[in-house]
Amino acid sequence: MEKNLSQAFRSILPVIIFLSLFSSCRNTFDIKPENALKPDQVYRNVFDADAAVIGIYGKLLGIAERYVILNELRGDLTDVTTNSDQYLKQLNTHNVSDDNPYADPRPFYEIIMNCNDALKNFDVMLQNNRLTVNDYNLRYSDIGAIRSWLYLQVGIHFGNVPYVTDPIADINDLKDESKFPRLSFDDLLDKLISFTAALPYKDPFPAGTSLLTTVDTYNTEKFFINKKCLLGDLYLWKGDYTQAAVRYHDVMNYADVLFPARINEQWWEVYKVAFTANLNGANWVNIFRQPYGERYSNYEIIWDLPFDKNFSPVNPFINLFDNTTGSYLLKPSALAIQNWDKQVQTGDAVTNNTPGDLRGRGASWKMTGAQPVVNKYTYNYSPALPFETNGKWILYRAAVLHLRYAEAANRDGRNRLAFGLLNQGIKNAFDPNPELASSHETRDVTNMQQSFGAPYDFDARMGDFPIFRAAWYRNVGIRTRASVKPLALDSVKYFNMNSPEQDKPVTDREELTLDIEDKLIAEDGLELAYEGYRWPDLLRAALRRQSSDPGYLANKIAAKFDASGNAAAATEVRTRLANKANWYLPFKWK
Repeated sequence: MEKNLSQAFRSILPVIIFLSLFSSCRNTFDIKPENALKPDQVYRNVFDADAAVIGIYGKLLGIAERYVILNELRGDLTDVTTNSDQYLKQLNTHNVSDDNPYADPRPFYEIIMNCNDALKNFDVMLQNNRLTVNDYNLRYSDIGAIRSWLYLQVGIHFGNVPYVTDPIADINDLKDESKFPRLSFDDLLDKLISFTAALPYKDPFPAGTSLLTTVDTYNTEKFFINKKCLLGDLYLWKGDYTQAAVRYHDVMNYADVLFPARINEQWWEVYKVAFTANLNGANWVNIFRQPYGERYSNYEIIWDLPFDKNFSPVNPFINLFDNTTGSYLLKPSALAIQNWDKQVQTGDAVTNNTPGDLRGRGASWKMTGAQPVVNKYTYNYSPALPFETNGKWILYRAAVLHLRYAEAANRDGRNRLAFGLLNQGIKNAFDPNPELASSHETRDVTNMQQSFGAPYDFDARMGDFPIFRAAWYRNVGIRTRASVKPLALDSVKYFNMNSPEQDKPVTDREELTLDIEDKLIAEDGLELAYEGYRWPDLLRAALRRQSSDPGYLANKIAAKFDASGNAAAATEVRTRLANKANWYLPFKWK
C-alpha cells in the first residue's frame, strides 16, 4: 500500500500532537482538558498504533544532531572549529559545566516518555481487542527496542541515570532523585537486557505489515530499529560476548530470512560485507552519497532515516559540518586525517601501494577551500542549491555489525575469525590456499568450512572442480573491501612457530586478544568515523580495561590534541580523564 506524505500525516497528526503535548514544557499541562486529545481518541485501531510508531521515529530525527555531537566530539576523530561555541569546546576537552545544554538528558527522556505512553496504550489496545496479538507484538517490540536504545545512549553519556518504564504526569519529576533513584550504568545494562531479550518479536517486520509502506517515495523497510543488533550491543557492553555473538550472527545471516529462495544477488550480499563492486574501494563512499533506499547501498544499510527538504525536522548536518552556507561547527581532527593518510592502498598496477585510504580524503572528509570538512553527511550538498537538503541518517550498517561481532568473537577466544572479518575475509582466514579457488586445479572443497560451532560457524567454501559456492564465499573483510593493505600479526610473539601444524598453537592468548582488539578499535575509526560510534567504542574498551590499562581512554583522547600540536590541552585532558567520574556528563536537568 502506498501513501503520499500528506495522506500519512492525516493519520499520524493526531498522535504527533498528543505526543508533543505530553513531552513539552510545564505550561503545556495547563491547557484546558477540552483542548487536548485523550488517549481513546488516538489509540483506536492498528492505524493509530502505526501513527504512534511513526510519530516516535519523527521525534527521534530531532535528536540526530545531539547524537552525533555527543558521540563524535567527545571522541578523538572530531574537533571544534573557530565557529564553535563554548559548550562545544567544553565537550571537546571534557570539561563540561553544569549549564552546558549538551549535559541535559531531557531530550532523550522526552522520547523515552513518549515510548512509555505508547507502550502503555498498546497494552490497553490489546486488552480491549483493538489490536490483535500479532499486531501488538510487532509494535510493542519496536517501541520497546527504541526505548532501550535511548536508555543505552543515556547510560553511555551520563552513567548513573533514572530508569523509568511507566508514563509520568510531569517529566520534570525525573530530576528529583528522591522520587526516581538513579541506576549505575552496569545495573542499567542488566535492566535493558532483561527487557529487550523478552520482547515478543525481534525479526524484521513480515511482508504485509501495514508499517511497511511507501511514504512520499520513501520505503519504510529500513526505518525501524533492528532488535537483534540492539540486543547484541547490550550484551557486548555487558561483557557477555557469546550472547552478543549469537545476536550478531543471526543478523549477519538475515538473508536466510529475507530471501529464503536464494535466487538473487541480495542473498549473497546483504549484511555480508561482500565483494560487490558498487561498494568496494573507491565506490565505498556510495554508502553515503547514494540517495535513501538506493539498491546497492541498501545491502549495507540496516537502519536509517531520511531527511526531506520539504518537512521538519530540517537536516541538521549541513549546518553542523558545511563551511559554505552552514555554520561549520565541527571538523575532522588532525589525528583522524593522519590515521587515514597512514594507510596504504591495494589495487591495480597504478593504485597498488599508493599512500592513503579511500575512506579518507574525498570520502569521509574533504578539503573545501583551506578547511577540512566532514563529508559523509554533505557529499551531495551544493551551496549553489542551498535548499536541496535531503539526506539520510545511517544508524546501523553491515560494517558496524561485522566490527561489533569481531569484537565479541575476539574476546570470546575466536581470534582468527575476528581477524579475518576485520582483514581479508573468512575464506582467506581459514583456507590455506585461497588462490586455488580461481585456478583450474582440482581441489577438495570439503575441508574448508570454518568449523567452530554456533555462533561462530560460517561456510565460506569455494571451489571449481566441482563448482561449489557456499553462503559466505563472497565475504572479503572490512579492509579488503576498502582496498587497503591487510594487517599482519606478530607470529613469533603470539604463536608457537616450532609446531609443525599448519595452525600454530597460541602461546599468549591474552596479548593476542588485546592486539586484535586494538586493531579493531583503530579500524572502527577508519570505517565508521562521524557516524556516532567513536566515543562509545572507546568507552566500551576503556571500561573492560580499567584494571589492566587505566589510562587507556585518557591517552586515546589526549592523542587528538597531541596531533593538532596542542600539548597543553593534551595534558589537561589526560589528567581529567584519569578520573573515571569524568568519563560521564553531569546529569543536569534543564
